[in-house]
Amino acid sequence: MSVGIGLRVGSIVSHTVIASNGVGTPDPIVIVRDTVLHVGSDGSTVLGGVGQDGGTEHTLSGFLSRVGDPEGVAASDGTRYRAEDVVATAISSLLHECEPLPDHGGRDGGTPHVWATYPSNWDSESVADLRESLDYGGMPQITLVSDAEATCAWFESEVAETPGQLIGTYHADDAGTTVSLVRSGVLVGRSFRFPAGSGTSPTAQLSTALGAFGWLPSNLDAVIVTGDGLVARDTVAMKGVATALTDRLGVHSVVGPGPEQAAALGAAILAAGFQTPAMAIRRIGLPPSYDVTEVISAIPGSVREVREVTDAHERSSLLTASAVGAIQAVRDVDADVDPEDDPDTDAPSGGGRPLLLAGALALIAAVALIGAVLVFLL
Repeated sequence: MSVGIGLRVGSIVSHTVIASNGVGTPDPIVIVRDTVLHVGSDGSTVLGGVGQDGGTEHTLSGFLSRVGDPEGVAASDGTRYRAEDVVATAISSLLHECEPLPDHGGRDGGTPHVWATYPSNWDSESVADLRESLDYGGMPQITLVSDAEATCAWFESEVAETPGQLIGTYHADDAGTTVSLVRSGVLVGRSFRFPAGSGTSPTAQLSTALGAFGWLPSNLDAVIVTGDGLVARDTVAMKGVATALTDRLGVHSVVGPGPEQAAALGAAILAAGFQTPAMAIRRIGLPPSYDVTEVISAIPGSVREVREVTDAHERSSLLTASAVGAIQAVRDVDADVDPEDDPDTDAPSGGGRPLLLAGALALIAAVALIGAVLVFLL
């Protein structure tokens, strides 16, 4: 079992998600903060809180959409900052709530990996600007991934029935909608941005994106509807979009968890080591817990040892259940057979019971031997 940390700075709220890729592990831990960066008089910064000295000198908000803008973003006192630097600072604040990170629990056995998302409609220059700001701020270890790819990682991990699917993401925010197509975990080409009030329906927007690559709605395997900002609070409208896409395009549509949490959850799953599967996989159970708890307490102190003991116990339990089932099957068969009605035997009543019991004992002995070997090897 490994643990991953996913971060997402949204336009209104931001998320930190800590998740594991192990089957049967606890629900992810989700921490939510307002996307308002408070700068204290001592220069400290806190996302969704106040300065460390208890006071706030100025605040910044609405900076996510200003990344790449040469004019930057203005703080409440008029001071201007590079928007990408503010986003990097917000990411640092989210990560700070998980620190100090342990030296174990990551997918490679070391410190847990950290992935952060960015809006799918950003161009390569905006992504590069954020990457530069993260590196400058001492966070080169953070991996960047688009909202669409992270959201699809959640879907492929928890919902998808077959691998290698073509998945559409329909992301609505207060300024418009973004439609993206992801195939086998990778964003296809560019995302399509539709400003609010454009007058086009969700089905038309999705069809436009598909047509740009020569695809039809029938080529889609699923659509994930997500949101950000105030529009994401309208759960009825979000479900209505998913229902309309299903009814009009005949494609399986779901609303992502949150629906603002989907990308952060997917980023945590990717950070934990998830890869788009080449075959059907077992579900690992990752519904959001909405709990704000001590983050590091979710990372076991001895991950490998606990997992091995649990596996051995589970295997032993399965073998015991198999033996019990075999005994019951023998009893059922024996009870159903009436020697007087069986033309192929001249044995007196009960004459077949020793053979059946001998077979059952042999089967139980074989199962017990296999169980002992497996427990010894594990």
